[in-house]
Order: sequence, then structure tokens, then C-alpha cells
Amino acid sequence: MELQVDVDEADVGLVREGQDAQFSVDAYPDRMFPARITQVRFGAQTVEGVVTYKTVLKVDNSTLSLRPGMTATAVITVNKKTNALLVPNTVLRFTPPASEVDDESKSGGLVSVLLPRMPSQKPKTAAAASASKEQQVWTVRNGELAAVTISKGVTDGIVTEIVGGPVTEGMALVTDSSVSGR
Repeated sequence: MELQVDVDEADVGLVREGQDAQFSVDAYPDRMFPARITQVRFGAQTVEGVVTYKTVLKVDNSTLSLRPGMTATAVITVNKKTNALLVPNTVLRFTPPASEVDDESKSGGLVSVLLPRMPSQKPKTAAAASASKEQQVWTVRNGELAAVTISKGVTDGIVTEIVGGPVTEGMALVTDSSVSGR
């Protein structure tokens, strides 16, 4: 039996013939069926502004559990890592709050109002930061935030692999901060 799935244009570049996949159908919500990609078609289809590419999966239906027309949700394995050091993506999105001390030192008083100064550098946009393989993450040392530079690997959108830097398994990294009452 074959299963035809629509693969989003953002993901189709990672999909190749021969890759493993698995899928579920509503009739058997607790069961995953194995499949293998046999074809990734070039013809695009656009529905409500979403561009997808038809991908054909070969399925063993010797038990006759599957029937034509069933709606399936597929997961295609495009990369498999073992023993990877993973961090939640919230670690990568954290930026420490600006301290009041920094703001006061930048003001400069009356002289800074009268004299021109160099424009400050704008922080990287989220898109630029996520495209870069190196990034700072934060940990707490002696009660203070400390930056740690890491190199990122693959991600599934929820967790990201750390391939370089002084981060170790079990190391506490900051995902959020709160200010205690003054």
C-alpha cells in the first residue's frame, strides 16, 4: 500500500527517497505504522497560501488494518543522533534583562545631550541569532548571570543539540528570570 503525504516547502529539502517514516491514523490512535519514502514529487500544491509537495511512502498493510482514504499524520526521520547533548530552545531565547546600572552609565548627563556620540549597535534579530551556529547561553555562577558561548547543532524546534562549548550534561542553564520585590 502507498501513503501520500503533503510535506511543507520549509521541510521538503530534508526529505529523500529511502528515509524511514512512521504514521498514525485516527482509527488506531495508540499505534504507529512504519513506512519508507519511495518518492518526493517536484510538483507543488498551494492550499490557502501553504505550499506543499506530495511525498509517497511505502506501507506494509499485510494485516489489512489500513483502508483507502484514512487520514494519516506522518513523521519522517531526516536525521538521527545518538548520545546528543540537548537543551530546550527556551535556553537559546533567553536574554538577561538590562540592568539599571548600565542605563545610568550610558546617560552621561548634560554633556552627552550636547555632544554627538556613536550610535549604539542594535542587538541581533531573532532570525540572525538562530541562523548563527554560535550563541551565548546563560548560567548562574556565585549568584550572578554568566554567559557561556556554545555551538549549536541540529534542532527539532523544541530542543537543540549542543556540539561545542563548556556546557555539560546536568549543567543548569537559564530559561527565564524574575525580579523579586523591591
